[in-house]
Amino acid sequence: MSQEDDPLISIITVNWNGKKYLADLFASLEELNYPRNRLQIIMVDNASTDGSVRYVKKKFPHVEIVELRENMGYAEGNNEGFRIARGKYIALINNDCIADPDWLCEMLSIFRKSSDDAKIGAVGPKVVFYWPYISLQLLSGSINNKPEKRLGKNIRRLGVKIQEAKARSNSSGNKWRSSEIKYIEGFHMPETDDRGRIFRWTQGNAVMAVPVFNTEKATCLELKISSKISPNNLKIVIGEEILEEIKLGKRVKKIKLKIPVEFYTHKRDIINSCGVKINRSFYSRDRGFMNFDDGQYGRVEEIFALSGSSFMVDRDMLEDTGYFDPYFFTYYEDIDLFWRARLKGWKHFFTPNALVRHHHCGSDQEWSYAFTYNVLRNRLLMIYKCGWPLAVLRSVAAFIAAKAIHTLFYLGQLIRGRKISRMDIGIRFKIFFRLFYLLPVFLPKRMQIRSGKRIRDWQIKEWFRDFK
Repeated sequence: MSQEDDPLISIITVNWNGKKYLADLFASLEELNYPRNRLQIIMVDNASTDGSVRYVKKKFPHVEIVELRENMGYAEGNNEGFRIARGKYIALINNDCIADPDWLCEMLSIFRKSSDDAKIGAVGPKVVFYWPYISLQLLSGSINNKPEKRLGKNIRRLGVKIQEAKARSNSSGNKWRSSEIKYIEGFHMPETDDRGRIFRWTQGNAVMAVPVFNTEKATCLELKISSKISPNNLKIVIGEEILEEIKLGKRVKKIKLKIPVEFYTHKRDIINSCGVKINRSFYSRDRGFMNFDDGQYGRVEEIFALSGSSFMVDRDMLEDTGYFDPYFFTYYEDIDLFWRARLKGWKHFFTPNALVRHHHCGSDQEWSYAFTYNVLRNRLLMIYKCGWPLAVLRSVAAFIAAKAIHTLFYLGQLIRGRKISRMDIGIRFKIFFRLFYLLPVFLPKRMQIRSGKRIRDWQIKEWFRDFK
C-alpha cells in the first residue's frame, strides 16, 4: 500500500496541568509507525498553570496547541480539538498515556477491513496500566486459632491490616509512590480512620500488585501492617517462592522488602480497559479492569462502548451523531456519545493489537468531590437523554431511593456516636435538587436523540448484562 493510501489522521490530547506526562506522550507519538506528514497532532490546553503550553511549544513545536481561557473539561476540550481536526479519522489519547508504535495502524486496519455498509464508527485499543507489575500473594493465618471478628450476625474474615504500602525503584533520588500499588483481590473495601488515613484489611489470603519502575533495578517495598489476631503469620509469596515470612501482632510493624531483579520474570501488565460494558442498571465498567493481562481479551470484537482514555473515531460518525456533550465536563461523556452513535446504527470495535499505557486519573483523583459529582450526575443525564421512558423512570426513582437509604444510614451512625466520612450524601442532595432544573433543560436533547434513532431499543438492551 502506497503512502498516498494513508489517510490523514488527527490525534487529540486534552491537557490540564499535566506537564509531567507530556514528554512521554509526545515522544511516543513521534515513534508511531505512520507517516509523519499524514499526522496532525493537537493539544487542547484547559488553562493550565504549570507551564504546559510553554513547554510543548519549546520541546514539540510541531504540535498544534489550542489554548482555552478556562478549564472546559474533557468533553468540551476534545470538542475544540474536533473543530480544528482535518483528518478523516480522529484519534483521542489522554495526556497521561503513551502509545505503542502500532497503536494507530492497528486501529486503522479495522476500519480498512470493513465494508462500506458496516458503519464502524470507532475502534479502541487495549489499555493497560502504565507500569508492569509483580504479583505478591499475602498468605496469613492465625497461629493460635483465635476467632475472627464478628460484625452483627456475619463473620468478617480478617487477615492483616495494611495501613500504608509504597514502592520505589532501588536507586537514590526516586520518590516513594503509594497510588501505583494495586489491590487485586482478597481485600475488604478501603476504610478511613479518625485521622483520615486509608487502610485495608485482607480477607485472609490476598493479592497485591507492585509496580516495576525500572527493570534493571530492584524494587523496594515498604509496608505498615498489623493484625487483629495476635500472633499471626504472614507469608509474602512471588510465584512459588516465599519472599518474606513475618510474625505480626496488634502493634503496627514497619516492614521493608526488596524485590530482586530475578523475580521480574513474573511481571505482567494489568488491564485498565478492553472496552466498556454496561449493566441493566446502566452502570458502566471497563472490561478486564484490574485483572492481569493473560491474553483473555485476545481477539477483535464488537463492544458497546470504548474507554475515553483512547480510541479512534470516523469523522462521519461525529458529523452524524454530534460531539461530546459539553455539559458533562468529564466522566460518562464517552458512554453518552457511543450510546447516541449506536442509536444511529454505528458500531464500535475493540482490537487487542493496539496498545496504550495509562497512568489512570493522572489529572484527577478518583472519588474526589468533583469525580463523584460528575459520575453520579452524568450517568442520570445520559439515561435521560438516550434511554427509553421506563429506563428513565426507574433510574430516577432508584437514585432518589438510594439517596434516602444512604442518608438514613448516615444519620443512624451519628445517633450511635459513630461519625463516618460520607461526602456523597451532600452530593446526592445537590444532584437531586439540580434535577428539577436539568430535566427540562435537557428535554430538547432527549427529543432530538430519541426521534432520530435508526435502531430499536431492544437492540440496545441486548448489550446490557449484569456484571459477573
